[in-house]
Amino acid sequence: MKETAYHHGDLRNTLIENGIELINEDGVGGFSLRKVAARCGVSHAAPYSHFKDVQELLSAMADHVTSQFTESLRRSVEGDYAPQEAMNRLGTAYIAFFQQHPAYFPFLFFQSGITIQVDGEIDGAPPYPPFAVFRETGIRLFRSQGLPEETDGKMLLAFWSLVHGVASLLTSSGIRYSGDWQEVWQTILHSGGDMHENDRT
Repeated sequence: MKETAYHHGDLRNTLIENGIELINEDGVGGFSLRKVAARCGVSHAAPYSHFKDVQELLSAMADHVTSQFTESLRRSVEGDYAPQEAMNRLGTAYIAFFQQHPAYFPFLFFQSGITIQVDGEIDGAPPYPPFAVFRETGIRLFRSQGLPEETDGKMLLAFWSLVHGVASLLTSSGIRYSGDWQEVWQTILHSGGDMHENDRT
């Protein structure tokens, strides 16, 4: 069992980080404030000084990951980068984020309950923030390549499946690879020209 060290004054983040680890292990059905408290080595009452119930902790966990993920992607494309370089940097940041925080991947995409609408909005709601950065970067690339707007959804899925696939593999406990995961992304990215050309036909 992995535990995030608790430092006095940082209980909220400690509960969040340990909560992410715990829910990945036990699922939502086995998740409770009591179990998170025990994992952190604090009293059963301690979490209630930060969260009124387990749902509030779950929301805080999702916000915690989402805000960091969004900021990482935004920073990667800040600056006057050409569209292809921006996509390169974005994919690199995407993979690096989950290399640094492997527990975030299964939590975010299998436990947090997020919904991502690739080709539009969900009942007028704003898009999931990290994907909004990805979408904006992708569409800028597609316009620079002369691709029509009607292919945006398909092309976004194509690029996302590449970088997301690498992130999924590297965070899978049963998969071992002795090489550099970033080089895998670079290989995929730079061999993708045929895909772009084919989409124009």
